[in-house]
Amino acid sequence: MKENRIEYLDSLRGLASISVVISHFVLAYRLDLEFRLINYSPLHFFYDGFAAVTFFFVLSGYVLTLSMRNKVEIELKSFYLKRIFRIMPAYIFVLFTSLLFYSFFNVIHTIPDTSSWINSFWSKPLNFINFIKQIVFITPENGYAELVFQNWSLFVEMQFSFLIPFLFLIYKKSNFIFFLVFNLILYFFFNIPVYIFHFSLGIALAMNQDYILTIFTRIKTNYKIILIFFIIFMYTYRYTLPMYYYYFLREYSALLSNDDLIWILTGLGSFLILLYCFTSTRLQKMLNLHFFRFIGKISYAIYLTHLIVLIFVTPIFINYLNHIGIINSSIIWILSLLFLLFITTIFSYFLTTFVEVPIAKFGNNMIKKYISHKNS
Repeated sequence: MKENRIEYLDSLRGLASISVVISHFVLAYRLDLEFRLINYSPLHFFYDGFAAVTFFFVLSGYVLTLSMRNKVEIELKSFYLKRIFRIMPAYIFVLFTSLLFYSFFNVIHTIPDTSSWINSFWSKPLNFINFIKQIVFITPENGYAELVFQNWSLFVEMQFSFLIPFLFLIYKKSNFIFFLVFNLILYFFFNIPVYIFHFSLGIALAMNQDYILTIFTRIKTNYKIILIFFIIFMYTYRYTLPMYYYYFLREYSALLSNDDLIWILTGLGSFLILLYCFTSTRLQKMLNLHFFRFIGKISYAIYLTHLIVLIFVTPIFINYLNHIGIINSSIIWILSLLFLLFITTIFSYFLTTFVEVPIAKFGNNMIKKYISHKNS
């Protein structure tokens, strides 16, 4: 049962990674402006990159807590080293690969053309200091190129990977109310980023899973349909009520004008998605299909590599389509999105197979040797 659960959770992570790819494609060609009605509707659920990141955070809190929950003692050095070997090697490989492609990058004007947003990341200069900063997830100074601009979320992952064992122990020694108050104190008085609530939601779910699922499974079928709409609304809150939220209400409310509210609500949506998945055997069965499990296994690589393909390779593909006489925007958008997903999947498979998994295994073996040597 545990293995199946891990597999379908990986599949969910894979689908979230795909939604990030699509969201960046939408912004790269400003499809959000071309199709406003779709963009500001619940259909944004399928390509909400920001919400997908909150899902990664909630899931990390959940999975990492499960790995500690039944242990008598937490070996912090082992835990931290595993996280470093899990996140850093593939990221550094992609960062240096991005640097290689960046050195040959020129903006290619196509029909339809790429947006200034996507071009801005690699069309700036880059010096040694600002490259080194990016190795440790520090955003370069204004005016310098950012090679892997989703690295901010990896910085958050690393930050909270170091905090999670302590948050877990605090929850274990107390209760949900105390844990919630503790989170609020850290957020309001110590300026801990809003993402603490996402990881803490995952921790709370892992620690109270049986109790929460017992309550959740009592919900009647009719109410579950309402719940699905509520989940979509929460998860896509950034876009579901844009006209009211961005242009009217936030002008009159200090609470609504705080962007952290959006992160909290999308985090709750991610939490509810996990709950729904845990109680839906039909959804689990679908997520356990070979294709989704495959996407899940390469999900981290997809998240890392797709920008190289989007920024450097996709414009070359569109330029080729223009060259052979294809200039219809709709056709090009469909073909180039499929191309982006296909090339990213191939690239991600090789990164996972030859970099991420071997180095993670090497790291785990080194950690096991360290622990056995320490206990001998």
